[in-house]
Amino acid sequence: MVETDHDVDTEIGILKEQLKKNQAKAEENLNKYKYLLADYDNYRKSIEKESEMIVRREIEKFVMKMIYLRDDYVRAIEIAKSSDNPALVNGLESTLKNLDNILKEESVNEIEAVGKTFNPNIHEVISFVVNDEYPENIITVEIRKGYMLSDRVIRPSLVEVSKKNDIKSNGE
Repeated sequence: MVETDHDVDTEIGILKEQLKKNQAKAEENLNKYKYLLADYDNYRKSIEKESEMIVRREIEKFVMKMIYLRDDYVRAIEIAKSSDNPALVNGLESTLKNLDNILKEESVNEIEAVGKTFNPNIHEVISFVVNDEYPENIITVEIRKGYMLSDRVIRPSLVEVSKKNDIKSNGE
């Protein structure tokens, strides 16, 4: 049986139509794949970010424990200095030095305070003092050391800040 040109043309038309449908379906599937890939990538980034935050929080909690331990050592050294036991003082100071080195290796740094301008991002005011020696808003006393972990404040310095006396005498 010989096919006519008409039958061939019809079959070619049908095949072209099927090809267009299949190409459209392939394009649709490709777009779905791209969206799924983008969703997966966003999910992966979100999980990574969340994991990093959890790790950073746990590191900060541990570092804070080390800082409180450091505070205890500083108090112990002050008490030991009033005793007549230089070996005890030397031992405590040596341990404190080792602790300070560990903190520094982990990018923990003290916040400078006394003589600096008050910065509410890194200092916490405990009191104001009228002091004509210092300009306004200068830290006069550091009550508790503050610390930063890399570039984040993990414990602000507790400070006393200078204030000018605003009261004018009656003769002026």
